[in-house]
Amino acid sequence: MIEIEQALLAFGTLFTIVNPFSTSLVFSKLTQGMGTKERRRIAFTASFAALVAMTIFLLVGQPLLMFFGVTIYAFRVAGGLYLAWIGFEMLGPRLRRDPDNYREADGSIAVIPIAIPLLSGPGALTSVLVLSSEMPWVPVLVSILAVSLLSWIVLRQSDLIQKALGHTGTSVVERLLGIIVLVVAVQFVFNGISGYLATLG
Repeated sequence: MIEIEQALLAFGTLFTIVNPFSTSLVFSKLTQGMGTKERRRIAFTASFAALVAMTIFLLVGQPLLMFFGVTIYAFRVAGGLYLAWIGFEMLGPRLRRDPDNYREADGSIAVIPIAIPLLSGPGALTSVLVLSSEMPWVPVLVSILAVSLLSWIVLRQSDLIQKALGHTGTSVVERLLGIIVLVVAVQFVFNGISGYLATLG
């Protein structure tokens, strides 16, 4: 029961940061004019690459912190502050994942920029590491798998989603998720500070 609750918490946090709905706007723009088969291939490759990136960071993130002598409490605070910046960016007047920012993208767009940094950017990787410090790795891995699967579905159906939401709807979703990101960020900072103070007795 505890792991199910932890997996749901990890999923909610990670899905909010990854935000495939905003990425679908960029995906639609970059794949405009491509055939259905090619678009589906790119959607699958991007989602799988994001899955691999987040899983690797889940496995090696904490050993890296130990190698550099960084305490998890310091990383929680730093990660929370970074996520707060992302949250404020999502609440801004301009979409954080504006398609115009990637107009010049070429080559394998499935990996760059769709998988990295749009789906599994610094915010998602930071969240994976902080979450793995607060709960067992299994619920975090389950949430990574679920978010990657949903990202694939959203990208695969990006045209339908964009028709349903439109630019305004996508903007509203971005702002709502931005509020959640801010709350999560504050909680990360609180956990980092309280955890550090607890070590001081």
